Amino acid sequence: MLLAAAIFCAPDATPPDQPERRLADLERSYWVHASLGWMPHKGYWGMELAACQPPTEPQVRNAAQLLTGHYAANRLYLVYHKEIMIPQAEQVFRWWRQHCPREVEIVPTLVMRTYDKSQAEVFTADELRGLCAFFRQEVGLRRLAVFDVYPNRDQGAGLGILTEVFPKSLIRVGIQPDEMVKPPFVSAVQDTWSGFCHGKTKTDWLDKGFGAEILRQWIAKRNETPHPIVWDLVVVAWDYSTTQRGEYPGYDDAARNMPLPAGRNVLAAREILRMARPDHMAGFSSDLTIVQANSAHAKHDGRAGSFYETLKRAEVYSGYYAEPFAEVAEIYRSLCANRSMKPTAVSQPMTMPAGSTSPPWQQ
Repeated sequence: MLLAAAIFCAPDATPPDQPERRLADLERSYWVHASLGWMPHKGYWGMELAACQPPTEPQVRNAAQLLTGHYAANRLYLVYHKEIMIPQAEQVFRWWRQHCPREVEIVPTLVMRTYDKSQAEVFTADELRGLCAFFRQEVGLRRLAVFDVYPNRDQGAGLGILTEVFPKSLIRVGIQPDEMVKPPFVSAVQDTWSGFCHGKTKTDWLDKGFGAEILRQWIAKRNETPHPIVWDLVVVAWDYSTTQRGEYPGYDDAARNMPLPAGRNVLAAREILRMARPDHMAGFSSDLTIVQANSAHAKHDGRAGSFYETLKRAEVYSGYYAEPFAEVAEIYRSLCANRSMKPTAVSQPMTMPAGSTSPPWQQ
């Protein structure tokens, strides 16, 4: 497939004296477990669950090269919640930094509370101090993130420790559309699942009251706030088999969740770049932790064919959710082609470079 030439348009919000932004400068990131564990439940669904087997260095190398090469990431949010022991995790983070290109940013992304009824704090104060010192001093990382898809949860006393070591550089990953970016966080990666999924066909998604309208409302709301936002591109959608037009079926079930309809990420990315203020639009991200959780189900790819297992083997994923994931990676490669975001009137497409062509899915 040809690289995208000018599929996006930008709002007329850039001051005349500000240099035009390059699409290649936007964030292109993934959320992925640092451990690459097949079933990384410990510390997420509960502290008493079994730990994962840590990856080997060749497995981390394979994953790092695939994610930053063919899948075109320039930032990786490496999720960690004690699913492997802390000394093992530190070695794994060393490998990730070693095997990712220097220009790719590594952002440790900690889950601070479990998702079971206890909502226990995952890390002790001493553990957080040790991890922060390791990330900052030994690995030389500049930013740290907190992952939570529950809105406005108290992250516990440990958040103050993170703030001391990473002042003005904490990122909130998984923020919900109605949730404000609050101190100490300076930016966020927004969950977009309900807006992207709402609508079975393109016509449904664009219809009044469906996903596109919801997404536009979210963008308008973020335009009124001062914080940069990265927008999640979706791979795993809900079950479309039980509703007429792709409305929410009322459950989130790994055995029944379906791939996001083809072309949906492109449509949504266009809307985001068309409407979002350039100084608020930080880029795009995609949640691979949910791809792993759903692809690993026996009714889809199973353990051997699950997404993380293909990363560890350096194989391009070709399983149940391959089509929307390939679309995300193609969007990233298109952005990486160094196209400019010139200030233009809203809804006016950018001028294509002379001699370039546009593949059908952009038209």
